[in-house]
Amino acid sequence: MDTNFTLAALRSRLNRLETGTVLKISEHDYERLFGINEIAAANVAEFAKMHHCVSIPGAHAVYFRKWDADTRRSPQLVPDDSTISS
Repeated sequence: MDTNFTLAALRSRLNRLETGTVLKISEHDYERLFGINEIAAANVAEFAKMHHCVSIPGAHAVYFRKWDADTRRSPQLVPDDSTISS
């Protein structure tokens, strides 16, 4: 958990992701940045989409996976080598 982790820092990290790579943030950071109400999942999905990613909820974490914006016009997962960046 990084208490100094901000939306600006997340935005920057998502923008630097290569196609197919994954960024993991902790559940605590997710809740702190997006909230825990019923619209938090929709907010994080929209935030991810703006950065050519999909958000994937996991056990105690949320993953953001970058899609190839040049060849895909929808946020579908693309095959990769399962590289995870955290």
